[in-house]
Amino acid sequence: SNCKSKSISCISSSFVHHFITTSTSGGSERTYYNNIIMEATKQKTCVYLDYNGTTPVYPPVLEAMLPYLTDHFGNPSSSHHFGSEPKAAVNKARRSLLSLIQSVPIADLSSIMFTGCGTESNNVAIRLALLSSTHKVNKDGLLHVVTTNIEHPAITQCLNSYISGGLTPKITVTEVPVDEFGVVSSSDVIDAIQENTALVTIMTANNEVGSLQPVSEIAKICRQKHVLFHTDAAQAVGKVDLRGLADETAGADMVTIVGHKFGAPKGIAALYIRPNCLDENGRVNPEQGGSVLLMGGGQEGGRRGGTENVPYIAGIGRAADMLFEQQGDKSGLEANAMHMQKMRSRLLERITTGLEESTGKTDISRVNGPLNADQRLPNTLSIGLKGVQSGRLLADIGEVVACSAGSACHSSSGPTMSYSAILKAMKVPPEFAVGTLRLSVGPNTSLEDVDFAADVIVKEATRQLNT
Repeated sequence: SNCKSKSISCISSSFVHHFITTSTSGGSERTYYNNIIMEATKQKTCVYLDYNGTTPVYPPVLEAMLPYLTDHFGNPSSSHHFGSEPKAAVNKARRSLLSLIQSVPIADLSSIMFTGCGTESNNVAIRLALLSSTHKVNKDGLLHVVTTNIEHPAITQCLNSYISGGLTPKITVTEVPVDEFGVVSSSDVIDAIQENTALVTIMTANNEVGSLQPVSEIAKICRQKHVLFHTDAAQAVGKVDLRGLADETAGADMVTIVGHKFGAPKGIAALYIRPNCLDENGRVNPEQGGSVLLMGGGQEGGRRGGTENVPYIAGIGRAADMLFEQQGDKSGLEANAMHMQKMRSRLLERITTGLEESTGKTDISRVNGPLNADQRLPNTLSIGLKGVQSGRLLADIGEVVACSAGSACHSSSGPTMSYSAILKAMKVPPEFAVGTLRLSVGPNTSLEDVDFAADVIVKEATRQLNT
């Protein structure tokens, strides 16, 4: 990435002022815009608005990792002197992650299993649920899973492998549809449960539009119905308060946590597994014979073979701790959420106002996802631009504004254009869906960043609309 300052963008105020105030007209606009790209590239400037894709490694996190890459390099499974510090770091990180999702963290640290990524955590959660619930198979030998139609591919593709019989036990799946705001009804989810339902898996927050799902309510009812409940909380950690999500009495049975979504490095994640949940209500814990995925030296309490990645584990633990450290009269989590909400609002206002002024129209943009701030992530803005193709727009601005599209256009026009399955599930009008951008801010995003990015987006969108 070309972005290298504390706030991810390294744009000088004079450069921003020059871009915003210089007037263009007629055929010179394209030449002018190309010059902006060239100048930005020379200055190595790039505003980063893709925090839902990944975050930078925050400096305190890197600092916490370094000792385990140098002095404390030992294997945490070793019984000698060099194993003690790494082992302590691993256990400290387990406690830190439990503090993210429980009102009162439990003493059983084995409930946190470290993994290599969110995909692994999700795949393991599904496999554990299915293998422990074979007593529920119906007369056709099938188990059943309930999910939504907006889940991450780490869930949907895994489930598809069991549907096809590529993996066993074979299953059927009910995908409960979300509403136009990307939110599933808890009653619809519960109504979809059958006698042979082994698992309900619902994401905590959608990665594209930021919609928050009623997972705590669903978890409570699933517990009453003796059905395992898993939630992929990858996008929610670090943005909303999840304490209580995995409380022992009525919380989720399994929770996926992903480090690189909240300031830790890529390559480290975790799966919370409620103690004894795989042994209750007729279930038989498939881990009694060892790991269900990576067989080896018996690490992670026998759940996952392979020497623990201590530096990265220390990093994800430090990232978790940062969320509850005080910043004035607020926790880090509260301060970050307030700041990100402010940046998101500014970004939306600047884009919509800019488009209205440049086009003279008020129906160019459409926000996808919940309008109520309490029902969405504070940092995520999914905005559809009618008459614009997001793929082309991103190709033109990608050197100065880093963001993502809500569509994948395969041609400049016609029926071959496609867009996100999430937007289709929400029934977003195609004219807005193909022009959708996902803009996600972070704790270090500045007003200067969002103003510059909004003006770049408005200028390029207006150019497309005028050609």
